[in-house]
Amino acid sequence: MFRKSLKSISIMFRYAPGLTVLKLFQIGISAVLAPLSIFFTQRIIDTVSGIIINGDNWNGIIPWVALLLFAMFFSSVGGGFLNGILYISIRRKLNIGMTPDVVEKFKRLDYACFEDKDVQDTLQRMSTDPQDKVFQLFLTILGVLECMIGVIGAALIFSQAGWWFVVGFAALLVPMIWLDFKAANMMNIMFNEQSTDERKMHYLGGLLSNKSSLFELKIFRATDYIAKKWRGIAHTVMDTRVKTTLHAQKYFLISTILFKCWSFFVVLSLVTTVVSGNITIGIFIALIASTGAVLDNADTLSHTVQNMRQRYLLMEHYYKFLSLPEINAHGEPLTDAPLHIVFENVVFTYPKTDIKILNGVSFEVKQGERVALVGENGAGKSTIIKLLCRLYKPDNGRILINDIDIQTVDAAALRRVFSVVFQDFCKYTLTLRENIAFGDLTKLNDDNALHDALKMGLADGITELDTPLGKLEETGVDISGGQWQRVAMARACLPDSAFVILDEPTASLDPVAESNMYHSFAEVLKSRGCIMISHRLASARMADKIVVLSEGIVTETGGHEDLMSASGLYARMYESQSAWYVKGVAEA
Repeated sequence: MFRKSLKSISIMFRYAPGLTVLKLFQIGISAVLAPLSIFFTQRIIDTVSGIIINGDNWNGIIPWVALLLFAMFFSSVGGGFLNGILYISIRRKLNIGMTPDVVEKFKRLDYACFEDKDVQDTLQRMSTDPQDKVFQLFLTILGVLECMIGVIGAALIFSQAGWWFVVGFAALLVPMIWLDFKAANMMNIMFNEQSTDERKMHYLGGLLSNKSSLFELKIFRATDYIAKKWRGIAHTVMDTRVKTTLHAQKYFLISTILFKCWSFFVVLSLVTTVVSGNITIGIFIALIASTGAVLDNADTLSHTVQNMRQRYLLMEHYYKFLSLPEINAHGEPLTDAPLHIVFENVVFTYPKTDIKILNGVSFEVKQGERVALVGENGAGKSTIIKLLCRLYKPDNGRILINDIDIQTVDAAALRRVFSVVFQDFCKYTLTLRENIAFGDLTKLNDDNALHDALKMGLADGITELDTPLGKLEETGVDISGGQWQRVAMARACLPDSAFVILDEPTASLDPVAESNMYHSFAEVLKSRGCIMISHRLASARMADKIVVLSEGIVTETGGHEDLMSASGLYARMYESQSAWYVKGVAEA
């Protein structure tokens, strides 16, 4: 643990080398001066005694007073002013240097990491001030080193009264550290085991504070149920913490009793030693005055080692985070030839599951084609989109773009192939301009391009470009779910991508608005391809090709008329939906 914790120093040298050296120097001097102050005090008292009893020269006291004053001055300035300046400066360096590196790592992470519950704790901790965790471990390591130097120095000073002080001190320190470490380890294990429950509590608490979820919960009168569920988990968590804390405090109590017994024994022994004339009055007064401070330092060392253990466990998340798999950002470029996408016997199972979502899917898409993916829920439609965007890697088979495996295509080139509107698109509580420009940030200040994208997404009448959306700001504007969906569509239309992928993009729109949107898309995307998923099969009629999926395989491929003539799954699904509309009209 100590060896791995020392890595935090190397991280500090990477981001703030000069300040780290200065901090190490400040801690080293402070640690050495603490026991030396005891020695200086002893020398001053012995010198004064010599002046009073033997008539020694007063000049002998000057250097010891000067050294003690220097130690006191450095302790005051170094421990206060200089320490505060270094603390702020180092944190600033880490924020400037380390935070962007962590963000870059997040950008390079394989998407599967975000859906792996085993790494959720790591990702959550790394999303909240990881630089502070490194810095706190660094400070804790310095605290351990400072205490160790202070304890060793104090032991040498006490050795003047007899080596048995040193042996006894060591014999006390080892069990104290072991007892405190065992107690702290129990607490750390408990906190790690409760991380899942803490995430559940955070989620349930969010449901009661989030506007959209709270609105629905109030409608269904389910707020009391969620609150009760939260209280149930909280009750379990707190019960476990109380029981574990009480158990751990037994070890702390034994450690404290040892500490107090040793304090009494030291004072009694020093009195006996000075009376017998084995030590000078200066040594006696200095050691008596510093006994409490020395033992407090030993106790601080024990507790600092505990803190190091806890912070070390947090740092383990940092090292695990750095080792998480990354996407391949560099690869083969794509030529200017017309794009040809081929799914070749693709098999895929989501990580840590056993059900094959895709079981040998094969189809192709040519540039400029409008392709609809249809099928029942769970047939694998959205999974195909995720594989196309290289969020996951197929278990078997290949996805080719112009005969190049998609896994080896350059990431920048792939972004020029696809832009996507997912079913669970994000609603950014920022300006409308930013919401659209996230599709291509190079056009953030290109008003003409942004307005064109808004027209393509049928969102040009929502509000002005620089109006904040949502209620994060006082001037923010609330818009409906359908309007948010149009903003997301406009965002996907902004890049000059070869294909626009629409994964259930019209779920919040009524059938008439959906029909208008698809007809609009048919006009504006004449020069671009489109791959869309929609459960309303009337939209699929506008596609050049329909790919029908069932139980992880492609069962039918063709145009609307061809598939209706085949009287297969597509025809049955289409007729079933049509019957609902016909029935609704007849009943009306």
